Amino acid sequence: MSLFNSVSVACPSCGSPVKFNAAFSVNADRRPDLRAAIIDGSFQREACPQCNTEFRLDPEFTYVNVGRGQWIAAFPVAKLDQWKQLEDQTRAMFAKAYGDKASAAAREIGAGMQPRLVFGWAALREKLVAAEKGFDDVILELAKAALVRGLDNPPLESGTELRLAGIDGDNLAIAWLTSAGEQVQEILRVPRSLYDEIAADPTGWTALQESLTSGPFVDVGRFLLPEAVAATA
Repeated sequence: MSLFNSVSVACPSCGSPVKFNAAFSVNADRRPDLRAAIIDGSFQREACPQCNTEFRLDPEFTYVNVGRGQWIAAFPVAKLDQWKQLEDQTRAMFAKAYGDKASAAAREIGAGMQPRLVFGWAALREKLVAAEKGFDDVILELAKAALVRGLDNPPLESGTELRLAGIDGDNLAIAWLTSAGEQVQEILRVPRSLYDEIAADPTGWTALQESLTSGPFVDVGRFLLPEAVAATA
């Protein structure tokens, strides 16, 4: 089931308390409306009763969609620097819920699910859109890595993300956006064939794929973090 807890958060504009029904867990099999709200950006968004400023509560919950084989631990972007510790936490959470620490019935369900760790709404939305469109998220991240390699001056500064926005005919709409506020900086139309070529023959990407799937944080951003860049310098 989906679990919520009532919280009060200060409005970023006027400081007035704003009540949220904060998600602790989301079961998209039973509540597909919540999945739709995450994708359209309305989930966990409220307006301040004093100044009418709309803002969104940072995600910090687990998302389950057995039908699509998804189990996702979502955390705020502000915790991205803790990704290694949160990978360990995510592994432990999944093990208790559906892995080797769970009941036999739960383990049977978990056998068809992939645990993932994401930071921020844009990253969570991308996982849901990718699954809906039939994309393997590992191959998608490899395609994004190939795209970055082919750009002359990619905007790789801190606070910028590269996310699948949708499908545009035979192209993938890939957006550069800011983590804070999710403002789109630029949308790139990338041929679907790039994804298909990697999916058909991933041998040239073996090393990167192994690193990418070494933990539940399956995101090309893990290679762009300062400690990762320093390690490869």
